[in-house]
Amino acid sequence: MNKLIFKKFVSHNKDTSDPKVRSKYGALAGVLGIVCNTILFLVKVIVGILTVNSAIISDAFNNLSDMGSSVVSFLSSKLANKKPDREHPFGHARLEYVATFIVSFLIVFMGLEIIINSSIHLSDILQDKKEFEIQLNYTLLGILGIFVFVKIWMATYNFYFGRMIKSSILKATALDSLYDAILSFLIIISTIIGATYFPKFPITDCLSIVVGIFIFVSGIKMMINAISDLLGRPASKEVIESIKKIIVSKEGIYGVHDLIVHDYGPSRKMASAHVEVKEDANVVSIHQIVDEIEKEVLEKLHIPLVLHIDPIDITSKKINELRETITETINTFKHELTFHDLRIISHNGQQKVIFDLVVPFEDSVEENKYVEKLKSSISQLNPFYQNIEINIDHD
Repeated sequence: MNKLIFKKFVSHNKDTSDPKVRSKYGALAGVLGIVCNTILFLVKVIVGILTVNSAIISDAFNNLSDMGSSVVSFLSSKLANKKPDREHPFGHARLEYVATFIVSFLIVFMGLEIIINSSIHLSDILQDKKEFEIQLNYTLLGILGIFVFVKIWMATYNFYFGRMIKSSILKATALDSLYDAILSFLIIISTIIGATYFPKFPITDCLSIVVGIFIFVSGIKMMINAISDLLGRPASKEVIESIKKIIVSKEGIYGVHDLIVHDYGPSRKMASAHVEVKEDANVVSIHQIVDEIEKEVLEKLHIPLVLHIDPIDITSKKINELRETITETINTFKHELTFHDLRIISHNGQQKVIFDLVVPFEDSVEENKYVEKLKSSISQLNPFYQNIEINIDHD
């Protein structure tokens, strides 16, 4: 059913890296959420009034807040696709991260509300402030059952769309719908069990508190993830490898390093990198190759790329011996390290060795040991290599 919906309403639906396609998915999910939550709100209010059931009326207003989440999702998908302007030269795609934070806050608030209201109701019953007896009303249970299926469907299409376009806001909205479905389902089950075996014990309140805690913790985790997105996360390995594959596939390119992907939102990324070319290569031909790489990355990955050219000597016997020594030494380390920008220059009558060593963030405490071992290996290779400069990069 979800596939039929997006095939009907989203053209070119397979190109999910295209910002316009992402916007259509987000807008469609937002509209569906607004419509479904509005219908649920109206039906629950009517049923709650007719049956004089305050719990259903309260749940109806929860759907009203869910509709607010859908509105946020819809607006963020539209605004995030706005073209860059003078105030926001890199676009507005980070609005999706802001929207995710808002929805996660609403989920945290919903969890707290469930915990507080259920705890107060449970306390009043246990202190005999309220008379309590669970009674079965199959009409109400049937209506709740229909609501459960609607919410499950809403969760599935949000999960589906969110997975298709890698959208944090749709995944958060999906979890919100799923939690509503779980809570309604538990109310149905606990009502049947309680009415049959424990009519005087408020089992529904106990379960609601447990579910509320689960929802609260999940919302906090989503909020932390949204903050991490706003602060800036590294690009996925898939994106990094895709860019590298395009770069090194071109003739005349001997390596790539210092690849940085700047995240300005799910559909707004920019990248820069250094490419290694022969030091005696024709500048005009290399410029043409670099242009081709930048255009291909933009067309295939929708990522503007800026390349810096690093000339390297691939014919020098000294450089090649030094490269082999560094590689052999690095292979003895417990983590996978890389190096680049290797060169030998004359300095005060000595041969100065300079290169950059890339150390993983998780292994940064060991970088001084790595540097000392590399310096020792290089000095043993050639006694003239006493002036060694190793610059540390982190990856």
